Amino acid sequence: MRNEMKMLLQIIKWVAYPLAGLLLGFLGLLMYRVYLEKSTRIETPNGISSLEEIALGGLKQWIFIRGTDQDNPVLLFLHGGPGAPLLGMSSSRKHDAEVIEHFTVVHWDQRGAGKSFSSDIPVDSMTLDRFVEDCNELIDYLRNRFHTQKVFIVAHSGGTIIGIKTAYKYPEKIHAYVGVAQVINEYEQQRISYDFLVEEAEKSGDVGRQNAVKAIGPPPYESPEKFLEMEGHIGHYGGFLHDGSIGQGMKMASLVVNFLTSPEYSLSEGFRTFRNRGFEFTMNAMWEEMSNVDIAKEIQSIKVPIYFFEGKYDMNVPTVLVERFYDNLDAEKGKNLIIFEDSAHMPMIEEKERYEDLLINVVLKESHNR
Repeated sequence: MRNEMKMLLQIIKWVAYPLAGLLLGFLGLLMYRVYLEKSTRIETPNGISSLEEIALGGLKQWIFIRGTDQDNPVLLFLHGGPGAPLLGMSSSRKHDAEVIEHFTVVHWDQRGAGKSFSSDIPVDSMTLDRFVEDCNELIDYLRNRFHTQKVFIVAHSGGTIIGIKTAYKYPEKIHAYVGVAQVINEYEQQRISYDFLVEEAEKSGDVGRQNAVKAIGPPPYESPEKFLEMEGHIGHYGGFLHDGSIGQGMKMASLVVNFLTSPEYSLSEGFRTFRNRGFEFTMNAMWEEMSNVDIAKEIQSIKVPIYFFEGKYDMNVPTVLVERFYDNLDAEKGKNLIIFEDSAHMPMIEEKERYEDLLINVVLKESHNR
C-alpha cells in the first residue's frame, strides 16, 4: 500500500509540475501583454492607436494605426512573405517608437497573413493583382480617413512586389516608395542564392552541409519546400542576418515571439501565426505566380520618387539584381539606391538607427511636398 501511495504521489508530481509551469508561463504572457499595452500607450492630444477590421476586396482584413500626431504624413508598411507579417503590427509597439513621431504608421496584415488569415479565403483570390487592388483600396481608405492626397509606402522583401506594383499603377496617390530588400526576379535571385550556397558550403569543408545543399538542387522549384530549405542554409552563412551574434539572433527571435506577446493578437491568432499557418497557406496558393515574378520586365519607368534600401550581404534577395534594375530604371521624380554596409536581409533590424534616420531625414524631407 505504501509503495502504491509513493507511486501515486510521483505520478502527481510528474503531471502537476509541468502543468504548474505552463500555467505560470501563460499568466506571465498575459501580464506582459498588459504591461506592453500600457507602457507603449500614445497619450499625445492628437495621437492615434487604432486596431481596425476593414473590408478590402470583399474580405475582412486588419490594420493597426499608430502615430503621435494624426496630422503627420501617412506611412503604409507592407510586410514580407507574402504571408509572413514578421515586421507587421505585432512588432509595431517595440520597433516603431521613433518613426511614429514623424509619420502616422499603418501596418496591414495582408490577405491570408496574421490576423487576416482565414481558412475560408478562396485560393483563387490569392493573386498579386488582387493584393495590389487590396493595397489600393486601403490607400483610398487612409486618404479619406486622414484627409490627405498621398501616402508613403515602405515595403519589405515579398511585400516589395505589391509595393512597387502599386506605386507604378497608382503614382498619383504616393508621396514616395521605399523598397527594402526589393524583389526583382524570383528565379534569378534563387539561382544566385543557390550558387552562393554551393560556394560557401565548399569553402567551409562541411560535408554534411555540402550534401544537404546538393540534395536541394538548383532552381526552379516546383513547390516552396526546397526554396524554404535553401533559405535556412542562407541564414547559416550570413545571408539573412550579416552579424551572426547572439544579440542579433535574439532580435530575430523576438520578432517571432511578438506574435504571442502582441496585444493586437488574440492568443489563438498569435499561436496560429507563430506556427506559420498563414505563411504556408499563402506560399502554397501563390507559389507558381511568385516564381515567375520579373519586375524588370514589367516596370522600366516610374512616376514617384523611389528609394531602395539594400543590405550589402543579402542573399535571400541578392542586392546585385536591384543594382541592375536601378541602373536601367527611368525615375522622373528621382531615385536613390542606399546600401546598408553592415546588413543582409533585415536592415531595419540590423542597422535600425540608420534606417530610421533615412526615412525621417531623407525620404520624408525630400518627398513629402513633391
